[in-house]
Amino acid sequence: MSEYQDHVRQALEGQHDDPSEDLGMDAMRWTPAPVSDAETGEVTHTAADTAHALLDHAAEAYLSLLNAVLGDGTHHMVANASMPHGDLTEVQELTVIGDALVINETAAMRMCAVIAASMVGCATGALVVRTFGPDGSEFVRGWKVRDFWLQPLAADDIREAYSVDPSTGTPLAPEPGVEYRQAERVPRPEVDGSSESTSRTAPPDNRPPNRRN
Repeated sequence: MSEYQDHVRQALEGQHDDPSEDLGMDAMRWTPAPVSDAETGEVTHTAADTAHALLDHAAEAYLSLLNAVLGDGTHHMVANASMPHGDLTEVQELTVIGDALVINETAAMRMCAVIAASMVGCATGALVVRTFGPDGSEFVRGWKVRDFWLQPLAADDIREAYSVDPSTGTPLAPEPGVEYRQAERVPRPEVDGSSESTSRTAPPDNRPPNRRN
């Protein structure tokens, strides 16, 4: 099973280090080299800029998926980011009916945060959407996070991920009535030349005023 099929099948449990773990005397004796306030400020400034840039990329991908790909229906979304020190998972449900959208904006921000975490160099991640269509259909699509964007997964990848228990590796019976579909390409505004302002909603910009464009 691939790393992305792991993300697709279920939200993985966190694997954070135990804070009570004994680090040993050598580790306790180690102290970092002193740095100046100017150096500390520059590092903090750079880290904040990087974080804001990743959140911007994640929000753009999320909104492009919502506005150009999902379509009508109720969508159950699961985003997962896997990092060296643990995993992040967020679940959201939203409904699209024509131009109307029923969404929790706080949950949308959390989804963007998990997608952004997947864009960090040492991380991997994926987003899976199970759609309940207005015509009674039920289908699943998935996207992996790569190159700072959502890249479509093939139907076979989704089907295989849902047919194996990730904890034991044993086969699972296919879910009746569920279709696994090839995911659509999520348009990149800067690549596709889209200048439309038809976004139904957008996560609020929580950046400090001096960091907003």
